[in-house]
Amino acid sequence: MAASNTVWGIDLGQCGLKAIRLRAEGDTVQVVDHVFIEHAKILSQPEVDRAGLIAETMKQFTSRHDLSRERLFVGVQGQHTLARFSRLPPVDRKKIPEIVRYEAQQQIPFDLDEVIWDYQVLGAEPTGEINVGIFAIRRELLREHLQFLFRLNLEPAGVQAAPLALYNALRFDGLCGGSEAVAILDIGTQNADLIACDGDTLWTRNIPIGGNNFTEALQKTFKLSFRKAENLKRDAARSKYARQIFVAMRPVFADLVAEIQRSLGYYTASSNRRGVRITRILAMGSAFKLPGMQKFIQQNLGLEVERPRTFNKLSMASAPEAEALSENLMSFGVAYGLALQGLGRGQIASNLLPPEIARQVIWRRKTPLFYAAAAGLALSAVIVWGRNIADARVVAAHRDAGGERSIAVPEVPEDRILDQLRPAEEALRVIAAGPTGSGPLEKARQVLAVDKHLKEVLNRIDQANQNLLAQAEELADLRAQQPVWPRILWLIHSCLPAGDRELVEAWKQGPEAYRRRIEQGGAKFERGRREQILIRDFSVEFIEGDVIAAYEARTQGAAGPSPGPGGLPMPSESVGGPASGFIITILGQTPHADPYGFINRAFLSRLKDAATEGVYLYGGRLDRCWKVGSRDAAGFRSQLPGGGTRQIYRSGSDAGTSGAGGGELIDPVTRESTVNDSEFTVIFAAVLGDKPREGAAGEAPAREE
Repeated sequence: MAASNTVWGIDLGQCGLKAIRLRAEGDTVQVVDHVFIEHAKILSQPEVDRAGLIAETMKQFTSRHDLSRERLFVGVQGQHTLARFSRLPPVDRKKIPEIVRYEAQQQIPFDLDEVIWDYQVLGAEPTGEINVGIFAIRRELLREHLQFLFRLNLEPAGVQAAPLALYNALRFDGLCGGSEAVAILDIGTQNADLIACDGDTLWTRNIPIGGNNFTEALQKTFKLSFRKAENLKRDAARSKYARQIFVAMRPVFADLVAEIQRSLGYYTASSNRRGVRITRILAMGSAFKLPGMQKFIQQNLGLEVERPRTFNKLSMASAPEAEALSENLMSFGVAYGLALQGLGRGQIASNLLPPEIARQVIWRRKTPLFYAAAAGLALSAVIVWGRNIADARVVAAHRDAGGERSIAVPEVPEDRILDQLRPAEEALRVIAAGPTGSGPLEKARQVLAVDKHLKEVLNRIDQANQNLLAQAEELADLRAQQPVWPRILWLIHSCLPAGDRELVEAWKQGPEAYRRRIEQGGAKFERGRREQILIRDFSVEFIEGDVIAAYEARTQGAAGPSPGPGGLPMPSESVGGPASGFIITILGQTPHADPYGFINRAFLSRLKDAATEGVYLYGGRLDRCWKVGSRDAAGFRSQLPGGGTRQIYRSGSDAGTSGAGGGELIDPVTRESTVNDSEFTVIFAAVLGDKPREGAAGEAPAREE
């Protein structure tokens, strides 16, 4: 079994996996183990099998380390997360969560149901105002990132943004967070994270320039393949052509310095930080191995650029392969910070772990308590039963004579369940050695007292476990249909159009690359031509018995405008008897200029064939469809399950309100107008059981390319 006071911090990046396992030792931490595995190819290279490369890396990791009982803290790249910083008015601490939630609704450009978010109180100003950081990530991006663990049936205990994990590492080591205002610059493969630190407060920004930009500059200048250009960059410090390499990369250096200068200028000029002066920059990341990088930034920014060489509070005395770790130690900054947070040593304690995973982790930790309680109950029952049989005659004689002696039950806090399984010492002695006394009646009194005492102990266990048992029942209900839901979600996802391959590949590289590809594509990628469907809301109702009959009754009596050309319900199929299942309503959005035809052709027509073992989809009706910018949009949303309210981006403002009117609606990623997009609701059924048809059950339809 893993030691309870150790944690793995896992940083899965574009170039490889860096993981470190730490144990707390007083005011320092000790390295128990570490791993550095490079991917066979950089994940951001064109046309690479990203999932396959990650799977191979994790196979190497898990073949040498058993993670099944370890506590894992995982990092998420900064470009995939959102960080906002606010200053709250002086309020009672109890009201902070409510105020922060309101701030999150205003500052996160997505519906809060679409994101995982958390916050951190960063300290108070002399005026009493409270500095707060709000951190978020899209659910779908986080789910995709955590697949490398889910495929191995592993669940993380925590998820943190990489720049915040790095801040935790440097803050714990005393390199930032004092009276001096410093900046941290971590240059990764695709992006750079800039973190400004002033006392207990911080501010972050993601810069879309990373190691790949330098590789692409060499690739273009010297007409090399990506791999050869990458190797040339890595060996630049030892190459006899170091000067020519630096000249080829100089434009990227200049762009990076300009972005850093602009970002620090914005930070120091803001009303909250006015008067703060950044004195130096802490340089992190392997990109600083490039010749001239540190000197160029220092000269052009006029700031001292310091590259730390070690972590002062990290002991490597008992670490395996300590020399190899020491050589690459500064590449482990994010993993170090993640493990520190898992040990409770991080300044930033926010956690982007989805609540449903957190519940599973808690359940798994509490399971041994149930086993221990059950074992204690069984043992106590056997002991009492055996002793009562052995002393039956003595007890009978005592009952005729009357009389009883008591054993005091020690007071034990209710939350210490295991302690309550220990009977009093006197009772244990009687059970082990038998009753003592001058005669049968005295012995009978002891046996009855032990019997009464054990019943009181069992009663205390039962009372203390009531809340725990209630949580277990709730979790059991939540997990009852868990095996089938991944299949249902996979079926729905398989029916969605894949969209243009070029845009899909660009999106994998991040919002900036996606926006650039659209701008470069011209008429080919006009918004009205994009075959995209975005799921905005997901409502589910479980039907016990005959879900198909319930679905037919629901759709035949559905009110609302005609769904339009082609938007008719799917024909019924022979179902071979009633079956339970779910009625599912999806709120979606599409930019396509012909929403009716496109939704039916690319989505609904595929639902009727979607089936896998144990579940299939039935029906499929385009219930409503309206323009995002129409006057009736708010009215339609109000009829959706849960009210359908959500935040809408508007030009000229960081936040908007639900409903139409009052400003042009814009796409938060591409900055295009969405007034001509269409929102729609689709209703269908997911039937629990194999789909009755001739031959074997069908499989989910292949995506439309």
